[in-house]
Amino acid sequence: MLIVIKNIFAYMRPYKLLASLFFVGLFLDLAFVSLAPLTFKFMVDLAIVPKDMNMFYLILSVLGIAGFIGFGAGIMSDYMLAKLTSLVQKDMRALLFSRLQRMNIGFFQKSRSSELVSYFSVDLPSIDRSMSVILTVGIQSLSVVIITTVVLFYLQWSMAVCILVGAIAIFTGPYLLGRRAQATDSAYKEQLSLMTGEVHENIKAQRVVKGFNLQQAMIDKFTTRLQSLFVIQYKKNVLSASLERIPMISLLLINFAIIGLGSYLALQGYITVGALVAFFTMYTSMGNSVFNLTFAIPAFTDAAVSMERIGRLLDESPEASGEAPLPQREDKRPDIRFEGVTFGYSEEQAVLKQIELHIPPGTTAAFVGSSGSGKSTLVQLILGFYEPDAGQILINGSCLRDLDRRSLREQMGIVFQDNFLFRGTILDNIRISQPDSSLENVIEAAKRAEIHDFIQTLPEGYHTPVLDEGNNFSGGQRQRIAIARAILRNPPILLLDEATSALDPIAEASINRTFGELSRDRTVVTVTHRLASITGADRIFVFDQGKLVDSGNHHQMLMNGGYYKELWDKQSGLSVSSSGQEAEIDEERLSRLPFFRGMEPSVLKEIKGLFNTETFAAGQPVIYEGDQGEKFYLIARGRVEVTRRSPDAEQERIRLAVLDDGDHFGEIALLENVPRTADVTTLTPSVFLTLQRKVLDYVLSKYPEIDSRVRQTLAERRK
Repeated sequence: MLIVIKNIFAYMRPYKLLASLFFVGLFLDLAFVSLAPLTFKFMVDLAIVPKDMNMFYLILSVLGIAGFIGFGAGIMSDYMLAKLTSLVQKDMRALLFSRLQRMNIGFFQKSRSSELVSYFSVDLPSIDRSMSVILTVGIQSLSVVIITTVVLFYLQWSMAVCILVGAIAIFTGPYLLGRRAQATDSAYKEQLSLMTGEVHENIKAQRVVKGFNLQQAMIDKFTTRLQSLFVIQYKKNVLSASLERIPMISLLLINFAIIGLGSYLALQGYITVGALVAFFTMYTSMGNSVFNLTFAIPAFTDAAVSMERIGRLLDESPEASGEAPLPQREDKRPDIRFEGVTFGYSEEQAVLKQIELHIPPGTTAAFVGSSGSGKSTLVQLILGFYEPDAGQILINGSCLRDLDRRSLREQMGIVFQDNFLFRGTILDNIRISQPDSSLENVIEAAKRAEIHDFIQTLPEGYHTPVLDEGNNFSGGQRQRIAIARAILRNPPILLLDEATSALDPIAEASINRTFGELSRDRTVVTVTHRLASITGADRIFVFDQGKLVDSGNHHQMLMNGGYYKELWDKQSGLSVSSSGQEAEIDEERLSRLPFFRGMEPSVLKEIKGLFNTETFAAGQPVIYEGDQGEKFYLIARGRVEVTRRSPDAEQERIRLAVLDDGDHFGEIALLENVPRTADVTTLTPSVFLTLQRKVLDYVLSKYPEIDSRVRQTLAERRK
């Protein structure tokens, strides 16, 4: 309780004058409320019993003047408190939001978004309500109890002692239940946060929910969550009722004792009738105040939990940042160097291992490799999202660890694979990278990002509202808006993390030409799995399992062979039409599939014609675990996620792999009609070449020797 009061006064410290005016008004209001019943003694003993009209008018006049002062002071204190609590809430919201902006990326990855939102939606309103209750009902009731107790001792000490003993009994019960109530309230807020998180997640995942027909599973999962919330809320409500009921029972017992004792003392002549009336009147006022205090006790408990939760957030370490500004080279083209960099998101597993690389000024560098090889992590390290566990990153010769993050990021433009659009307009979202840019500059950036013509077709043009996370636009449109945002900034360092993954072939080719123009006079780092888009890069760095395994330009590494050539061979021989609706595979690429290796070109040509093209939007299921397999898939363009249901929880998924251009899956379906062993869902818009088992069977039936070899190869792969 003392900690809550201490924190409340700390919140009000910046507004000392406002707080002082509030307490002065509150004191005058309390003085009148507490002492007004005492006038019954003087009115009865000095005016009514002696029938003194002059004294009657005098007492009435004093009471009226005091009432006017108290009433006016009370209104003033109400206004002061309203402004005070609003200012405190504004300061705390600003403090929390500001602190969140300074947290590192790792903090957000380990925190539930619903829990972070609950600080604003649950904890701050809880503190606001508690402040209002404690500074009004709490202080008023406590002051009335103290003042009234003093006056009651003046009127009749034996009855006052009886009341004091009863007051102790009133607060003993709530005190004993306090810790339990606080723990229950904390658990309730935790469950409420989890429930809010599930609702938020479900709304965002509706395409996956409906795609996998998970509606009933989601309802069952939410019902289980509601049951947990019901149990803890029931306990919370029972404890809250107990905190109110125990004082009420104690108060009734004291009433009974005081009525009996007071009447006995008046009958024996120990107190006057006026004193008895005043005593009962003041005691009634005191009883009401004690009863009101019981309502303040849950407010203390609620505030204590919220203050503790907010305190933990404020105690979190902010993002590390140096103080030195980013040094500028004369040619304004940054130089980037990794020296022995090792990094892992957890201590148990390193994502990058002893990375040594140099990106000279003005170079276009590409990071390529299999999924999970650490490509995107390198970009996040350049941005200063994380600190290396070992080694250092140098930009223009200065260690990134010593650089001011704001100074660093002002020199960078970034296009992520998944780009976020803010609520506002298209103009706001493009201009966010350079708030002072003119409309003409925004339009020029949009033209270079191939999005201007689309914007012009919208009724409100650049002032078209962007709804929740940009859901009123397609993935490709959101991507192009994000690209325009980066182009507008015109940064010395341009970072592209799968920047064209959501675009169709025509748009991708056009945007890649734009990026080629942008790469002049700046340092560009691009992460991609589509090797055809980076053949002109000055330097390509190839990663596998967190290690840098090769580097050089495209032609050098093809000549040298190695892992890069393996990746190139996997993706070459596949073509997608400019519309993105038709795909083809050539015979040479088909022969590199293990089960078609060594076939005659004529047979391969015949099999090539059996493939169909299928297209899928991002987030769309391709196959379901448990379905009967009848089709083989080859990814001509796109990226998919392979997952399996967790054996521990039906609704949870375990990621098995991420596949992209040139990868294939479902080859066992070419052998026999067996159930699928995993779910496959697209992560980006994808184009597949598919081959049905029955169609392949028809062709191979004409070539018994080939048929036998294909089936043997597939059987070996299955093992």
